[in-house]
Amino acid sequence: MADLKVDYQLLDSIESNLSNLVSQFENIETQTSSYDGAMGSGDIAGAMGSFSGNWDYHRKQMLSSMQNLGTMVSQTKQHFQDTDNKLKASLTQK
Repeated sequence: MADLKVDYQLLDSIESNLSNLVSQFENIETQTSSYDGAMGSGDIAGAMGSFSGNWDYHRKQMLSSMQNLGTMVSQTKQHFQDTDNKLKASLTQK
């Protein structure tokens, strides 16, 4: 039978990195029209406006996915820790 080994440091690192990414994505401010005058063309300004609108939508989608993944990592880590603690208790009971 193969042993299952859980790398808690890796799970902690993933959880921390996701938390940092979520924080950064939450604080990104969209600058939709602040550069329109510098574009030199209405077509270019329109294209950039379309891009920033799409970016805002997709940023929100990615933010939601990262939050969900962070929750799953946290719950996974907690379940493994609970299982480890139960196994330890069963082995140390007299």
